[in-house]
Formats: sequence, structure tokens, C-alpha cells
Amino acid sequence: MTTGSAIQPSTTVRLPLTARISLALLAIGLAGFLPQFARADDAQGLAAAASLERVFVDVIRRVEPSIVSIARVRPSTGVNRFSPFDDPESRLDADRPENPDFVPNEFGAGVIIVPPGGGGQRYILTNYHVVHGGPSAKAGESQIYVRFGDRRGYYAQILAGDPRSDLAVLSIDYTALGLKPADQKPVSLRSETVPLEKGQLVLGLGNPYAIARDGSPTASWGMISNVSRRPAPTRVREFGLPQSDTSIHQFGTLLQVDTRMELGTSGGALVNLRGELIGITTSLAALEGYERSVGFAIPIDEFTRRVIDTLCHGYEVEYGFLGLTLKTILPDQLHRRYGVNLKQASAVEVKTILPNSPAAIAQLRQEDMILEIEGHPLLDQFDLMRFVALYGPEATVRLRVWRPSESAELTLAAKLGKWPVMEDDAIIATSRRYPPWRGLIVDYPTGRYKYLGWPPQFRDAVVVASVGARSPAQSAGLAEGDFIVSVNGVPVRTPGEFQDAIRGADGPVILELVDHRKVTVHKS
Repeated sequence: MTTGSAIQPSTTVRLPLTARISLALLAIGLAGFLPQFARADDAQGLAAAASLERVFVDVIRRVEPSIVSIARVRPSTGVNRFSPFDDPESRLDADRPENPDFVPNEFGAGVIIVPPGGGGQRYILTNYHVVHGGPSAKAGESQIYVRFGDRRGYYAQILAGDPRSDLAVLSIDYTALGLKPADQKPVSLRSETVPLEKGQLVLGLGNPYAIARDGSPTASWGMISNVSRRPAPTRVREFGLPQSDTSIHQFGTLLQVDTRMELGTSGGALVNLRGELIGITTSLAALEGYERSVGFAIPIDEFTRRVIDTLCHGYEVEYGFLGLTLKTILPDQLHRRYGVNLKQASAVEVKTILPNSPAAIAQLRQEDMILEIEGHPLLDQFDLMRFVALYGPEATVRLRVWRPSESAELTLAAKLGKWPVMEDDAIIATSRRYPPWRGLIVDYPTGRYKYLGWPPQFRDAVVVASVGARSPAQSAGLAEGDFIVSVNGVPVRTPGEFQDAIRGADGPVILELVDHRKVTVHKS
């Protein structure tokens, strides 16, 4: 993947890009507050402003072919209420998304990308809610129509969608349409070596109010106002489980930008002055009712790259889980209780730990103060929940902990489990990491909330997620929700361990269940 760079404008003064931008902004400010000075240096100020303008124009020109408009069309929509036509035949034609006059009721934008791992295939990255409509919607109940900047439009399929990250990836059948993937220009993802900071100038390209019906995106500019923001308070219940499958962004992942993100900007591109994609814009602020003062974007960082790569493979996105309850503790509280002073504004206190959970195995204890995870300071419980979730299951994370009972600071390693999905019907996955084995598909023991019970239990097993009809697994008496603790005597706790255990097995295989039953699964 190549990284774009802004074209240097043709001016007599060849200053670095950042210097030219600073000079341009200074000139604009002086022109407003000191008109007599601006008149004396009018030529230099105009040249600096023109230089900044040229950078914006160039970045927009290079990036806009990578932006598409998206319409979600329900079969029962009926006649388009915005149709300018009177006769029935014209109204029917105007109600088709292929018609440039069609105005959808549900709309957004998308960005053409190639997977972070490469491969050359083009996909369209967008927000989950743009193409699926939220957890209550049913997959397949609507059609997705995308229109490119050259005005060509095609129907697309959801390759994978993840409600927690609010991201989805669309695919187009290029072969059936007689197209070549190379005809679609992907945007470059931002370089990880350049941090996202407050004050960085950014450009947003999207489809506000479905105005990009011709495929040409609307552009705006502004700056990053802040990072790691969460749009609204989150209610959390026992063991870190929210009231529902809360978006991961409620724990503080979002970029805040001073560019307004009206309805329809969801799924659009937020780019830097190099033309690199640094975020996926979202109209979350508009949906919450305060878009006049703030806009949000999902940042392109190492965690989002993991999500994008997973979706591009068609897989379910999995999140990490520790299995404990938490409480934010302030320095004065810590000082009153234990007579110690923290070197940070606050920390996270462990309230309870679920037996046999990753937290218990890592030897965390009640009343431990977790200060950092992988070097990232933790100021409240949402910081820890965010990092644990984004690292993913089976990742081993280091926790810096202060233990009051020993008056000592420790570093503990925790191998994460899988966050239990509550609304599994909302997840869209067209591929599986592992193929079914004799009709059997297994998941982490905490993979689905419905298998956990209450209080949740961590079992040294894998859970049966599904059993194929008339398969050897069904014939052996296995059912969804069973827990398998071993395969031919080999303990299994993760889907990967299960695959390793059954790999090469050609004859009958003995599975031991958590209730000590032993089930023999034949090859056919």
C-alpha cells in the first residue's frame, strides 16, 4: 500500500507544508484583525492562503474517487416521497436507486479500501448502522446500493458487520459486473508513526442528507478537537457487562472534530493533509441531537485495523474479556484508606473477580488497584474495558497493579477470554475462522451470553455453538449449548485448541462433556 503525499503548490517560496499552513492561517487572522497590516503585506498573505487552498483542493481531488454514496433500500419502501414526477410510471422509475433522482430514506457513505494485510481486493468500509440499521434490523431485509464518483452504481453485499465497533465491510461482485477491482481507487490508511493529536487539520468527505446522489461526496474541513472521547455515559452492570451489546465507542475511542457531522455523514472519510484515511466519520452526534457543536469519527489505529482486517475476511469480530467488576478510585480516596499517593489522577479498583476467569488465573485480587495496561494509564473503569475489549481474546496483556494488602506494585500477565455476545443475531459474518467438523461448530466458553448463566461461569471447555442437521455430531447426541472439556483426552478451552485436537483425526473421536458424559463422534 502506498502512502499519498500532498502535491507541493507552485509558489515562489518553498516552505515546508506545516510552515505554509501556519503562515496561511496567520495571514487570514491578521487580515481580519489588523486590516492595515494585511494591506501592507497583501501579496504575501494571499500567496500563503492560496498555498493552503491548493493543498485542500489537491487532497480532495485525490481522495474523492475513493468515496461512495450508499443507499439502503427496503423492498417495501413504496413510491419515493421526494419524487418530482406525477405519472405512475415515472414515479415507479424514480423509486429505483439506479435513477439519479432517487432520494433514499436511509443513506450514508463508504470508503474504498484494501485490507490492511494487502491482497489487492477492494472493499467498501462504512458504518454498520448505515447498511444494517442497528441490532433490531434483520440481515437481508434490505438492499445496499452504492454509487461511485463516476456516477456508476451497483448493488453490494455485506461481507461482514460488527455492531460493537459500528463498522461493516461491503463487497461487490466485480466479475459478474464485468469490472476490474483495479478500476476502483482505494484510499491509503494513515501511517501509524504519525500520532493523532489535537489541532491537526483534517478534511471530511461524506454524504450529508443524501446530497451525494450522483456519487460526488461533499467536502468540509476542520481540526481534531480531542481524542479518546465517548459521546454519552454508559451504564454497566455486574462483571463489566453492559445493559446490551454497547458500542465499544461508549468507552472512549472516538475522535472529536469541529466539523459538523450531519445525518448522512456516517461512513465517510476523515483524512489528513497527506490524503491518508485517519478516521471513519459518523453522524452519532446528530443522532444524539448535538451535532452543531461537535462531530465524531472512528479513528484508524491498530485496534481498528484489527477490526477492519477481520471484517475483510468475512469473520465475526471478537473482543477480549477479563471477568471482573471495577470501580474508579480517586487519589484522595486511596490516601484516606491506605495512606498512599498515586502518581496519576485516578486508578481502577477491582471489586469482584469471577472464579476461573482470566482475571482469576492472572492472580488479580479484590481491592487491587490497576494502574496501567500495556503501558497505558488507566483513569477510570471505561479505560480498562476499552483496552481489554480491543486487544481481543487470547491476547496476553500486562497489568501494572498496586496491591494494598502487600503495599507493593506488581506486574501481572492476563490471557484474555472472549467478550460474551448478547445479540448474536446482529452480527454479520459470511465466513468462519474454522470450518465445521463433522457438523460441529464450537466457540469460546464465554462466546455467547445465553450460554453463561447467572452469575456468569468460566468453564475449562469450548461451547457447542451449532450442530448441523443429520450430521455425525447430531447423531452422537450433541446439542447447542453443550460444553466440551476434552477431545480424545486432550483438554480444550478455545476453538483453536479444539481444532488442534481434532486435526488429523480420521476415525471415531471421543468428546468429554462438562457433565462427564463421553460422546463418540464417527466420521460419517
